[in-house]
Amino acid sequence: MLRVVVESASINPPLSTTPKAFVTVYFRDMMKRTRVEEGHDPIWNETLIWHLWNQPLENDSFLKVILQDSVSKKKERFIGLATVPLKRLAQRPKEVMFVRDLILLNHSMKPTNCTVTLHVAQIYDQDTEMTGNEELLGSTVNEVTQKKLMVSGLPMHRALASKPQHFQVRVKVFEARQLLGNNIKPVVKVNIADQQHLTRIKMGNNPFFNEIFFQNFHEVPAKFFEENISIEVVDSAASRSKAEIGRFQTDIGFIYHSPGHTLLRKWLGLCQRNKTTSGVRGYLKVTICALGVGDQALVDQKLPYEQNTRVQIFKSKEVPVSLAYLQFFIYCAEDLHFGTHKSATPVLEVELIGDKLRTKPQNPSDNPIWNQILTFQIQLPCLSSYIKFRVMDCSKYKCQDEIGSASLCLSQISSTGEEIQGMYSGFLPCFGPSFLTLRGGKKPPFRTSEEGTCIMDAVQHGLAYRGRIFVEIVTKIKSQQDSVMKDLSQEVTQVEMQYYRQKYGLCVIFLSCTMMPKFKDLIQFEVSMGHYGNKTDPNYKPLVSTTQYSPVIYDGTTYHYVPWYNTKPVVAVTSNWEDVGFRMNCLNLLHITRDRLKTNLDILKSIRNPRDPALLQQWEKLLKELQEDCRRPLPCMTDQPRANSLDRNKWQLRSQLLQQLAQMAKEAKPVNMVGTAKEWLHRLNAVIPEPQESLPDVLIWLMSRQQRVAYARVPAHTVLFSPAGPLSSGKFCGKIQNILLQYPEGEGQDTFPASLRVCMWLGNVKYSKNLKLLQQGSMVVYAETYENQAKTRDDWGQQGLYHCPNFSDVMGRKALPKTDFKAPPGWHWKDDWVVEPQRRLLLDIDINKSQVLEEVYENQLRNATGAWVPAAIPNTDVNGQPVEALENVKCPQGWHFKKNWIVKLNHAVDSEGWEYGVGIPPSGLPQIWNSVEKTYHSCRRRRWVRVRFRNHKELGQERSQEQETLSFLQMQDLSEEGKEGWEYGTFDSRFHLDPQPTSRFRRRCWHRQLAPNKDRGVASIFLLEGSLAVEQKDQPRKEMEKTRSWQPWKDLRHTPEDPRIPTTPFIYYILNKPHYYQLFCYIYQARNLMYNQILTFQEPFIQVVFLNHSLCTQTLRSSAAPTWSQSIIFQHLLLFEDPKDTRENPPLVVLELWQHDSRGNKILWGRSMWPPVVWLGLQDWVFTPLRWHPLVRELGEEEGEILASCELILETQKLKELHPPILSIPCKDGIYLLPKNIQPTMKMMAIEIMAWGLRNMTKVRYPQLLLECGGESLKTEPISNFQENPNFPTSTFFFTVFMPLEETHAQPLVVKVVDNQEYGQQIVVGQANIDFLQPYFCDPWSLNYTTVKLPTLSVKKPDTFLDFVYKKFWFDSSKDEEVYEEEVDWWSKLFWATGDADKSLNYNHKSYHTLKVYDCELEAVLTFKGLQDFCQTFKLYQEKPKVDSPVVGEFKGLFRIYPFPEDPEAPKPPRQFSAWPEIEDFPQMCLVRVYLIRAINLQPQDYNGLCDPYVILKLGQTKLGSRDSYYPNTLDPIFGMMYELTCNIPLEKDLEIQLFDFDLITADDEIGSTVIDLENRLLSGFGARCGLSKSYCKSGPFKWRDQMTPSYLLYRYAKQKGLPPPVFDLEGDSLYYNGETFKLQSFESAPPTYKHLGPKKERLALYILNTQGLVPEHVETRTLHSNSQPGIDQGKIQMWVDIFPKMLGPPGPQVNISPRKPKRYQLRCIIWSTAEVDLVQETFSKEKMSDIYVKGWLFGLEEDTQKTDVHYHSLTGEATFNWRFIFTMDYLTTERACVQSQKDYIWSLDPTSTKFPARLMIQIWDNDFFSPDDFLGVLELDLSDMPLPAQNIKQCSLKMMETDSKWPFTPQKRISLFKKTNVTGWWPCQVLDGDKWRLSGKVKMTLEMLSEREALIRPAGRGQSEPNQFPMLHPPERNDSFLLWYQSPIKNFCYAVCKRYRSKIICLVVTLVIGFILLNFVYSAPSYFAMNWIKPQLRLSSPIKIVNLIGTVNTSNINSSILTMEGSTYHASHVFPEAPAP
Repeated sequence: MLRVVVESASINPPLSTTPKAFVTVYFRDMMKRTRVEEGHDPIWNETLIWHLWNQPLENDSFLKVILQDSVSKKKERFIGLATVPLKRLAQRPKEVMFVRDLILLNHSMKPTNCTVTLHVAQIYDQDTEMTGNEELLGSTVNEVTQKKLMVSGLPMHRALASKPQHFQVRVKVFEARQLLGNNIKPVVKVNIADQQHLTRIKMGNNPFFNEIFFQNFHEVPAKFFEENISIEVVDSAASRSKAEIGRFQTDIGFIYHSPGHTLLRKWLGLCQRNKTTSGVRGYLKVTICALGVGDQALVDQKLPYEQNTRVQIFKSKEVPVSLAYLQFFIYCAEDLHFGTHKSATPVLEVELIGDKLRTKPQNPSDNPIWNQILTFQIQLPCLSSYIKFRVMDCSKYKCQDEIGSASLCLSQISSTGEEIQGMYSGFLPCFGPSFLTLRGGKKPPFRTSEEGTCIMDAVQHGLAYRGRIFVEIVTKIKSQQDSVMKDLSQEVTQVEMQYYRQKYGLCVIFLSCTMMPKFKDLIQFEVSMGHYGNKTDPNYKPLVSTTQYSPVIYDGTTYHYVPWYNTKPVVAVTSNWEDVGFRMNCLNLLHITRDRLKTNLDILKSIRNPRDPALLQQWEKLLKELQEDCRRPLPCMTDQPRANSLDRNKWQLRSQLLQQLAQMAKEAKPVNMVGTAKEWLHRLNAVIPEPQESLPDVLIWLMSRQQRVAYARVPAHTVLFSPAGPLSSGKFCGKIQNILLQYPEGEGQDTFPASLRVCMWLGNVKYSKNLKLLQQGSMVVYAETYENQAKTRDDWGQQGLYHCPNFSDVMGRKALPKTDFKAPPGWHWKDDWVVEPQRRLLLDIDINKSQVLEEVYENQLRNATGAWVPAAIPNTDVNGQPVEALENVKCPQGWHFKKNWIVKLNHAVDSEGWEYGVGIPPSGLPQIWNSVEKTYHSCRRRRWVRVRFRNHKELGQERSQEQETLSFLQMQDLSEEGKEGWEYGTFDSRFHLDPQPTSRFRRRCWHRQLAPNKDRGVASIFLLEGSLAVEQKDQPRKEMEKTRSWQPWKDLRHTPEDPRIPTTPFIYYILNKPHYYQLFCYIYQARNLMYNQILTFQEPFIQVVFLNHSLCTQTLRSSAAPTWSQSIIFQHLLLFEDPKDTRENPPLVVLELWQHDSRGNKILWGRSMWPPVVWLGLQDWVFTPLRWHPLVRELGEEEGEILASCELILETQKLKELHPPILSIPCKDGIYLLPKNIQPTMKMMAIEIMAWGLRNMTKVRYPQLLLECGGESLKTEPISNFQENPNFPTSTFFFTVFMPLEETHAQPLVVKVVDNQEYGQQIVVGQANIDFLQPYFCDPWSLNYTTVKLPTLSVKKPDTFLDFVYKKFWFDSSKDEEVYEEEVDWWSKLFWATGDADKSLNYNHKSYHTLKVYDCELEAVLTFKGLQDFCQTFKLYQEKPKVDSPVVGEFKGLFRIYPFPEDPEAPKPPRQFSAWPEIEDFPQMCLVRVYLIRAINLQPQDYNGLCDPYVILKLGQTKLGSRDSYYPNTLDPIFGMMYELTCNIPLEKDLEIQLFDFDLITADDEIGSTVIDLENRLLSGFGARCGLSKSYCKSGPFKWRDQMTPSYLLYRYAKQKGLPPPVFDLEGDSLYYNGETFKLQSFESAPPTYKHLGPKKERLALYILNTQGLVPEHVETRTLHSNSQPGIDQGKIQMWVDIFPKMLGPPGPQVNISPRKPKRYQLRCIIWSTAEVDLVQETFSKEKMSDIYVKGWLFGLEEDTQKTDVHYHSLTGEATFNWRFIFTMDYLTTERACVQSQKDYIWSLDPTSTKFPARLMIQIWDNDFFSPDDFLGVLELDLSDMPLPAQNIKQCSLKMMETDSKWPFTPQKRISLFKKTNVTGWWPCQVLDGDKWRLSGKVKMTLEMLSEREALIRPAGRGQSEPNQFPMLHPPERNDSFLLWYQSPIKNFCYAVCKRYRSKIICLVVTLVIGFILLNFVYSAPSYFAMNWIKPQLRLSSPIKIVNLIGTVNTSNINSSILTMEGSTYHASHVFPEAPAP
């Protein structure tokens, strides 16, 4: 690069006016100029640089130097010029060419006496000092810095807090598909937190709704997350019992914690409630979002109706809806807590997304056994967050009383597989069998849940333990389920038996309790685990679960502490639980991994300096420890007999994740370190939670007056001992931990309850034999009772005790006498009873005060004569209690008085201090005191005060004072004192060892020490169970008999027979070896992180608190980032625990930032706490480096940070000999400074300011800027005429300051606006603090240029054989036969950009016209840096801090900070603001065009859930828009409007766009508004004033709209960046730009065919501009906000703004964005015939028939439903109609939707415009005369995407309606009726039969789509009416007369009989024929068989001649004789001879 240093100039002869000179230097047509200096001999010493790029200096290179005088703002006076040839420098590039006293030439090119001195040199990159802009490795990317650089107008996301805040829920219903039902009229009911919203009623099984519903909340987040969202689809035409089609439910918490707080365009499966066999009954497409303050709703750019959302998506992976059944095996419960009730009827209620099921009520018992199965039908994946269990009391027939509740997070009992990157598929929800802990009572305060944890972790149920339930959850996927509820078999109930109980012991040692508020009463701590240890539960045997009562002592500064010192209280609680050690071992191993990763990540985040060598060391440590932890195997669950399915599934999930993290840590590189570690921590947090941790948490309660005040909850697994080793044990098992107590919800939120330091151990008692928690000390167990006496008649005794017992506890409640105590089993009495005063209770309350105010009231009475005489009790306190006289009050030892008693006169008293009143019996004290004496006043008093001061001591004061306190507590020998150990006082006041004259009560404490018996295998403290009372030994206990005590629980104060507190021993841990430490706290700086208010701390100071000690830093003056640079040293700190324990878990150091209000009161601003680094010696000691620590406010919000470090050093024997402090710390004026080793290194830095101007400030006259940084300040010139030009007359300023070398330690830059008012007054009217200067650090030698990236031109590859086959047989076959050319406009651009354009429409030049649609504000696009690259906007606030201090104005400016050489001879770096726009060009008149496209999801304002929006634009005094131009009844108005305004920038820079709701009667409601800073867009180097188009078109629909050509834009861009102007070569179609040549062929592979393109020069310039990252032609989406709901999204508006400065020429052409108007079409549908239609009627002859007619309508136009005539008596399902339907529609082709406007009701003021898809609905019906018509089938056709009809009836089937084909080479043919305007054929109709669709008929139709013009040319009538043409429809030939039966009865009878009984007749005929044959056979068979068997021989002979021999005889005799002869045995041949042959 070329460096020119302009040193000075000389102007001779002197000018008449003092010149303001500056030098302009030209090199290669690039201008640089110096600053302006006043005088005739100006000195600049300013460096100017030119980057040579790849063009070295040549011999003919030269510099042109011009000296000018800026005499005025409008013109500059020429003084002289000169030319400097650079030939010598080109030949000798390493030399410096000095040009001294260069003579300048005038206009006539004659020499003048003016000279210029400069020197020129070539420098290279290695010669310059590089600072800033380095790769920060991801660790120094401060999130706060990123937020600071965001747009100030955008609301920040507010963290969740425990206070109510604004929320909003949106539910948008798009459409439904495949709803089950015939002829249904669906409506969607959306229920949001019990608020119901309804859609409009639609018709059909695939309705389209496109409606959105809003619900606003102002709730606590915990309650907001618990609300449910229910979406139900019902059939409005059906009865209520049969109306429900299906529903879907979820909870708001699940939605809020989804990505983007949104479920975007999700298809929901609809299922019927409580009908587990119904299955999925349809699908509903919705968008649900839950937004908080500052949350941005996701912008949905797609059209509501998408063409690709067809039926096939329900068979793909896009909608993975499958039904499953969640079975809850409810076994039993145990230890239920009924509160005040003696008994209850428990019922378990299970809630899943609003659905509730309950078990059957059981007999009153606290251990109910249900043994039932509850079944829920769910969808997978389940869109829910938790399952809630409630145990209710149903004893009063109303289950309203809740006993306890518990929750299960579904994400913790199931897995979708997203936790593992790979093929892991997850597992279904499962749980148990295991116990769930029930809780109730007071709730903990809401805290934001840790990332990765369950939502319900933040929504707690309560603190009190209420029992446990034993449940199991199983997920089954099957076709049907038997019932919702059923009982379990008796065999399954034995599952619980495997969980045998073991005895656990919990031991807690209380080491210290500090940072407490003031408690007047004694306090104690209670430790409980479940019901065990709970002193309010009388059903469990007494345990040593509470500490001894202790007082709270003032620590000398702010807080109080408990004076335990070397005597530490201990509690021991035993309990019985099942063994879950195998589960806890795995959990503890995971917690070790997570905790170490989080600790290393926090340290990594605290290192802000990327050049700090500790950065990579910490990163390597993080990776190493993570690999070690992840490679440690988890306990195997597959071989564990007690492990259930959830244990095994989670073990597999966790193991795979650890393996994956180990591999990722091994391959990790030091890039984006913080982000990578955060992602690992997030994934680890997702698998850590253990839902089956059945052990309840350990609760530690701080109690005062028998009330629970504050609590701490310790998870059981963190202190659980494991025999598997220390890694499997809890991280705090047997270790010291620091616990911060907190108040329950709604209590004591203003103070800090306490900081507790304890040592805990929990485990099976069989492992406690050698229990040793601390490395030193001994355990002591005492029995305690107090002997009480009263003073009666000057004698002490028990006669005057009255209501007080003879023996009591420390609180005065009845206790056992000494003779009634007995030793517990396993223990024996070690000594006899001894008197041991509890000196801890006798400590002086003023022990740590440096001064005490003593007061005595002198009292007088008026006697009978009216004179004042001393009262009966002359000296009292303020309450009238007697005290010593003034002269008798003695000064305690160690104290002294500086002044004697004086009368206090600072309140309402007379001149002598008296106040008067009337005594009222019986106390005699007046209720009201007056300062004026009246005659009726009977008494008076005055207040005497005296201040008592503590004596000053020599070095070691703290040690002596603390040693005195300790010696007083350890004083036990009463014989030396000559006392019996009596304590004098009352229970309402403090006791003393010395009796007072007024003492009437005394007591003494008796102790008897217990000693354990011989070793019994367990720790002896766990044998201290039960009471020490003799008479209580046979009391039944719940653990043994599981029975409830008959005696109800009473108040402790009124139940002296209650043995639990007075009869349990107390355990102490005695630590007799003290250790002394010194604490060194190094404090450098603090700063705020909040930006919504003023950031100045008023007189801040830091208070360092360590245990019961505290010290303060010096108080600074008000500062934005106070810098103390001070060391705080605590000397001789006393700790009793072993130094090794202290090193492992040291006490926390608390740094509190305090400030003063206007009245001088101290106000706590924030608190930071962390453990110090502990050194047990100085062998390896090094200074602890400074780190940033968060400052936390009251609600847990991190609103600041402090740069500090702390280290705790043990005073060894050698170190004690050194003079304190043991470290050499520099001291100045009694204040310890920071050691030099850790002080930030200071270096001279240059701060360059570009002060542009002030904005939006009212009531200022002559404002000027005051800048302060690091003790240096700079003032600008005042603005002379602020109303006409608010810019500063001089824009650039420069000063140097010593700053820390590390950028993160830099002090803030304070910008103040000082107004010069009348009489010379200067008032600060506004202030801004720039805390984080890191973004402004720069390298002054760096380049500011974006390289040109050539595009990759696509080369067409030859098709392969498979490509040819694919295109030939598959791809081409699916295309339409015709290609349609689209008519384009601006809206075509928009739909191309959003992807909503019709794919079938073709436009060949689409690539030339692209539009970028941003789903946010243009300022929020990260690439454009908030459009504040030229100057940033800083909000100015009031100087004095106020809550939400209003903004009083804006400062526009920019800063650059870079190192500046301290050596004056060294070359100075160049100025950074030398090439910026001239300030004289402003103010500037501009033409502004505002294009408003549309609004999205506006907040409803009317009762119908809609609004009537209209737009108002405000710019300065200009106001455009009218309320008459409103858009009725819509939430998504399409404006399509352009507003043109003229403004003067910067006087009129804020463009405000407001949307109002039109109301006819009431005032219009503001929907929302947004503000655009036009000045930022005009000044931004990203070209935001007018978006850059993709192509340069001189004509056509997309004409170039900028006022400057691309070539001129490129020239201005090069000038702005300090580059040489571009050179165009028109012949070679190339461009020489910045040393490179770019050809047009590099951007255009072939000559363009688009006829509207401009010349090649402009196209090439535009290609170059498009590579520079400028703002493209765009549409921005701005969020609307309203003051009624601050920070809540009120909707979006899509728009863009063009700004045309008038000085640059006329503006470009306007863009027509008028909304597209729908085209009117006419659909003609001819119903020819039907076939195979279902027959549903039966005639008297049992014949099936139907009277068929067809009904049709267009979806959304149901009022235009048309019917054919009826085809009666169709016996075959065939019917002919020849009927024409004619439908008229207004259709938008690009959006593929119909538009309709109509009034919803008669009284509606305006119509409502709706859009819906173009669908034709065809239904086939059966006509009935008396009953409702029967539905036979339906056909639904999407006219824009419909199947091609079948040409014959056989090819018509339901497969035609399917969109996906089984064979890829035979896809279904689909057409659009708007393109293929006429089709004829057969389509199938279907009907729902059961739960399945089947074919119910076929219909033959002709569909013809005509435009409005075509319909007028070819008119046709409906049905068969005139004009009956195109084509003419003849009446069908059908026998449909009503008398058809009577005209041909025989024919009809035969037809009916033959058709119906044809088979039966044939069978009957065949049967008759066969029967006749068989009968004939039976009849003939006997004769045949007889003839065949007998075979008779018939002979032929002559006839017999009979002669009458006798005469006449009787014939009868003859006959008889013949008969006789025949019957004889003789044959006839014997009688008659054979006749001869003839």
